[in-house]
Amino acid sequence: MDEGGDIAVPDFKGKTMREVADTCMRLGLNPVLVGSSLALQQTPAAGSKVRRGAKIRVEFGTPPVHAGKVH
Repeated sequence: MDEGGDIAVPDFKGKTMREVADTCMRLGLNPVLVGSSLALQQTPAAGSKVRRGAKIRVEFGTPPVHAGKVH
């Protein structure tokens, strides 16, 4: 991954594919979208600095349901 870039990678967690793609295009990043539903994790991490055109891999899926809630 390129180091020393000037674009801060946004936090895509919980975003839709369309939101991620639109944000990447606006920032000049190259999104690699894997899966479906909502964004769960990404590489590089949110806040990382990358160069224009850097690949941002975002994995999508259904967020786990938190079981065992206290009533």
